[in-house]
Amino acid sequence: MRMRKIWLAFALASSVTFAANNNDWPNVKADCDAVAHPKPDPPPPNLVNRIIPCATGFFRARPVHPTVKSIVPGGGFGLGPTFSQPFNRGKWQREFVATGVGSMRQSWLTEARLGAMHPAFGQNTSAEDSFSYHVYAHAINMPRMVYYGIGPNVGQQNLVNFRERTEVAGGDVFNPFSSWFAAGGTIESLWADVGGVADPGLRSIETVFRESTAPGLTSQPNLIHYEFYAEPRRTRHKFQFDYKVGYNFYQDHNTGHYSFRRFKVDGKHTFHPFNQNNVLTIHNRLTISGTGTGNAVPFFLQETLGGSDIDGQPTLRGFRDYRFRAPDLALIQVEYDHRIWGPVGLIGFYDTGQVATKASDFSFADMRHSFGFGLSIWAGGRPMVKLYVGLGSGEGHHTYVGIPAF
Repeated sequence: MRMRKIWLAFALASSVTFAANNNDWPNVKADCDAVAHPKPDPPPPNLVNRIIPCATGFFRARPVHPTVKSIVPGGGFGLGPTFSQPFNRGKWQREFVATGVGSMRQSWLTEARLGAMHPAFGQNTSAEDSFSYHVYAHAINMPRMVYYGIGPNVGQQNLVNFRERTEVAGGDVFNPFSSWFAAGGTIESLWADVGGVADPGLRSIETVFRESTAPGLTSQPNLIHYEFYAEPRRTRHKFQFDYKVGYNFYQDHNTGHYSFRRFKVDGKHTFHPFNQNNVLTIHNRLTISGTGTGNAVPFFLQETLGGSDIDGQPTLRGFRDYRFRAPDLALIQVEYDHRIWGPVGLIGFYDTGQVATKASDFSFADMRHSFGFGLSIWAGGRPMVKLYVGLGSGEGHHTYVGIPAF
């Protein structure tokens, strides 16, 4: 109910802005007319080059355009409208965006976000990106999520399903102090509603697990999430890296039982071994969570390995989505992308990682492994859309089609 009121307020604000700003759709219509009816003079570009402006305009036009996106791994692709409208002033670039999508699997996502950017503050800064802040609210409904239990050795026979709806409202800020260092922070409030599924064809979570084996199953109090992070980076060299090192605190201000800390490192190294058509990426993640005596990390906020995580970021791509879950995580990924013709490229990758209930349990000898290959579609000088198959899990193969966060 809280999120519906927030969403309604944003929607009313957007309707006022809608009436006062420009409409991109006449230009989209002209670009799409040129696909079927190109002008003979001057000679028109080839068909592919005529289609691209039509397609990009169709999915980017203001004030309203259709959106197709993955809601969560396993939730299907959602379709719905997106409203976007800039209102810039001076050096400030501001934009309001509202999106609502739903999938055939009854998953849905609504989001409203007000963002602003300004050239980086500070005298003689070498940063090329901008200072930014966002105020946002979103709600996501996931009626059929999977859970195998907690720990690195849970079996497939433990598979159950649960439903989750999460509502979030908050804000974030980011400032690039230089080309090699940036920092930022987030504060947001989370409301979760988690429980079993009613479908008689599925095994519901409460038939197998209890609060002791799925913390947060019996109650989900409101949590306040605070995050502070630093970004050391190197972006102006053949060998580039970008790290995000963050400290997170989740505060259960009701009972205190689900309060926990989380230290997280997420880094990416990028190399171009021969030329710009070849990209070698090394990605590493480390998450260490901590709780006070008698506290627990809710299972739906724990880290996962397998397929892609809840944010759509690939992990152990040879395993099913969310296959392993625990408070702590270690992951290393190596991927090689090679553009072979036009926008088409080949992918090869190797992943290794482990989840743990405490950091002292990490062991290189116990890490899981997967590998795979596939195709990519390049845009803007890098692979964007990826189609691949993950192997090596010993549990079959895992396929993926989409735009990964990695």
